[in-house]
Amino acid sequence: MVGSTRRSILGWAPAALALGGRPTPLTAAGGSWSPDSLNAAAARKGIAYGSAVNFTPLTQDPAYGRALARECGILVPENAMKLAYAWRTPDTITFDYADATVAFARANGQRMRGHTLVWHESIPDWAVSRIDGREGEAFLRRWITAMAGRFAGRIEAWDVVNEICGPQDGRPDGLRKTPWLAALGPRYVDTAFHILHQVDPQAAPVWNENDLELDADWIDARRTMVLKTLTDMRKHNVPIRRLGIQGHLYAKFPLNQDKLRRFLKEVADLGLAIEITEMDVNDKVFPAALPARDAAVSDLARRFLDVVLDEPAVLNVLTWDITNRNTWLNTNPERKRADGLIQRALPLDEAYARTPLWKAMHTAFSDAPDHSLARAKLRQGR
Repeated sequence: MVGSTRRSILGWAPAALALGGRPTPLTAAGGSWSPDSLNAAAARKGIAYGSAVNFTPLTQDPAYGRALARECGILVPENAMKLAYAWRTPDTITFDYADATVAFARANGQRMRGHTLVWHESIPDWAVSRIDGREGEAFLRRWITAMAGRFAGRIEAWDVVNEICGPQDGRPDGLRKTPWLAALGPRYVDTAFHILHQVDPQAAPVWNENDLELDADWIDARRTMVLKTLTDMRKHNVPIRRLGIQGHLYAKFPLNQDKLRRFLKEVADLGLAIEITEMDVNDKVFPAALPARDAAVSDLARRFLDVVLDEPAVLNVLTWDITNRNTWLNTNPERKRADGLIQRALPLDEAYARTPLWKAMHTAFSDAPDHSLARAKLRQGR
């Protein structure tokens, strides 16, 4: 997730978990999604498909809400739960947008992810001095307690920390240099996980990270850092339960399926579940012609999902919005196509029609191995 331009109530429904008994697979029953939807195909394999929610079109465009309800079994707010959006002034934390998104999910029988409690971006100017000062840890605790506490028991998983990996910054621990790190030191990561677990023990605490999917030397270094840090966190009983892999795909770097498969297994072997949290496909370097562009986008997504869905520890696959009209790739200057065409990054086009990417994703879900029982056990363990 990069910058503010990008980007159920869970209720632990019977469709997702056995209540007090043997874990049951996730099924397509109980929500508003259609029988031929992405979520219906995914749910048959114990996976939930979902999307980030842009609050503005949700309130202004009924077709957007219908598309989310039709295709998705789990949602995540794009911005509504971030510090800069919810705590804009020192005196008031505003939950209106987050409340409305959670209410929409509940009305449509969808589960909910929380995003994101600690990030080096989306910090309001007034809060910088609070973080830097002696009250930094108290401020962190107050923020997590307020936001996570508001929705305690209603969120499946919280992105506790977001994009903390930074080997490029030269620290021995590989952490990204951030205001939180400068103020509290490396312990801020573990502290945030402990606070979330105290506030909402039902929610699975997640480390959400970017640039772990594709193949390059610098991405190898990031995977190494993540595995080492996860191992240390498990050793020291930090209550982390899942790793979020954002899944922003683009053709600049190749997809090495063997490396990705090995990395996913290494994460799973640590006893952690995995989520794909922000999937989309950057088509910037693909041809302008729609048939060729759609074919390239679909091929990359399908090869990625074939590996991801083969791993039993993968529980959720979310795209970063559901329609090409809302993708951050059309507004971020570094990601926009030089020819000005709308990127074909997501499962639905600008008119909410299903794209070839939707078909590729639906086929990948349908053809995936059925790991429903293993995934149900992981969900029950949060």
